[in-house]
Amino acid sequence: MAALGQLTAGIAHEIKNPLNLVNNFAAVSSELTDELNEVLKPVALPGKVREEVKELTGTLKDNLGRVVQHGQRADSIVKNMLLHSREGSGEHRPVEINAIIDESLNLAYHGARAKKQGFNITLERDFDPAVGVADVYAQEVTRALLNLISNGFYAATQRAGAADNGFEPRLKAVTRNLGDRVEVRIRDNGMGIPLDIQEKIFDPFFTTKPAGEGTGLGLSMSHDIVVKQHGGTIEVVTEPGSFTEFIITLPRVIATRSRGREIEHLYPCGR
Repeated sequence: MAALGQLTAGIAHEIKNPLNLVNNFAAVSSELTDELNEVLKPVALPGKVREEVKELTGTLKDNLGRVVQHGQRADSIVKNMLLHSREGSGEHRPVEINAIIDESLNLAYHGARAKKQGFNITLERDFDPAVGVADVYAQEVTRALLNLISNGFYAATQRAGAADNGFEPRLKAVTRNLGDRVEVRIRDNGMGIPLDIQEKIFDPFFTTKPAGEGTGLGLSMSHDIVVKQHGGTIEVVTEPGSFTEFIITLPRVIATRSRGREIEHLYPCGR
């Protein structure tokens, strides 16, 4: 994971330099179209030619505006990659819970869009400003959240594919201050979880996804990170055909335990 983090940071840095050039030159070129129109104002041009020039410069400015817009989006993705690669050396530390949830949503969303052409989902945020800081293993919590959010994306978009026109896939993240604990809820409007498999969803290698689309380790790992590593709780509330909501609680301060034992417990035999 450390090597992967270094690789991600290196790639992000390499992308950031040419991306800055693209963004800057696109913005400057957009401004130059306005200057060009100003320069041409006193020039005697036939009416039809002037209209064509105006139309062409307008189209050029619109195109450059789109380049700037998507360049800024790409820059945001790169920044999130850099933040993610610097999540820490595996030590627990105080982190802003709302910030880590928001970052996880952005990472999962951009990752899904990069993986699947045409992917789209409405994200809703209901963050409690009083939720504040909790002492957690930030990199591990992010991994658990990405698993839950990605599963929510999958469920909601699967339902969208099977539903009539008008269904809008949605995922909502909620945080709440519970005093000495914090609560995080991840809710999607997918197909829900059938009653007969609800007790199995946290079992290692259990998955309902088609072959090649899931390993069955995401929820199991998320459960271990939240419950065994942080001493928190994770539960699921679901209504088949309607929604699934994962409810996580994390203590503000985790009990002092041996990091080596935690790793061995989470990944036995060095895996």
